[in-house]
Amino acid sequence: MADEMYNYFDMLIAESPEPTAVSERRRELASELKAISEQLIRLDADEAALAEYTEQARALRERLEGHGHRSMRDILGRLIVGKGSRQDALDMADFEILTGQATPLSPPLELWLDGDTVRGRATFGRLFMGPPGKVHGGVLSLALDMLMAKCQDFVTGLGMTGTLNIRYMAPTPLNTEIRFESRVTKVEGRKLLTEAKVFAGDTQTVSATGVWISSQGNYQLRDAYAHLAEPADNDRETA
Repeated sequence: MADEMYNYFDMLIAESPEPTAVSERRRELASELKAISEQLIRLDADEAALAEYTEQARALRERLEGHGHRSMRDILGRLIVGKGSRQDALDMADFEILTGQATPLSPPLELWLDGDTVRGRATFGRLFMGPPGKVHGGVLSLALDMLMAKCQDFVTGLGMTGTLNIRYMAPTPLNTEIRFESRVTKVEGRKLLTEAKVFAGDTQTVSATGVWISSQGNYQLRDAYAHLAEPADNDRETA
């Protein structure tokens, strides 16, 4: 049986198919590199030890440079016409900043659909610190950008961030599971309006609103989410 073919425009944002053996190994390597990066922050080691670690890291880098890279242009070309392989789909999703499981830059931030809500969770370590013991606000901004972009899974079409407004309400702690949620508030032609919240435990630390602009004409709600176009009760009362 031929492998399933993947289409870029049908792929759920920040979600990937079951990993291939190659992708499993990539994820493991990324996890180790991320752990090394965490250890390097304020590492209490003497000069001799640091020199030794630097040589080991240099040797690994040189070995990695001996390998080529799969062409992003070719991967995207196949996916856009609906002829992407499972590995192509993984190569797109697994290397997304913050959500990709094969990049050492990623916590990772996990995103998924739950009814009419996009939900997420992540635990941010020392790499993501702003104020002492707290997650950097810019990191949360990036996380919210990716979270709210996933609201495009409720519509046909795909676009890019137009506006992102963020209100920081309380510090967000490091090394704590952080919860995210986002919803569609309005579909208006080429504009998709969203809102989002961030929680540490029961405390809301951030709120946000955003506008996404379609690059493919007007957004249209998918049939399963057509009810999102209905006004809320308080909107009906004030109409």
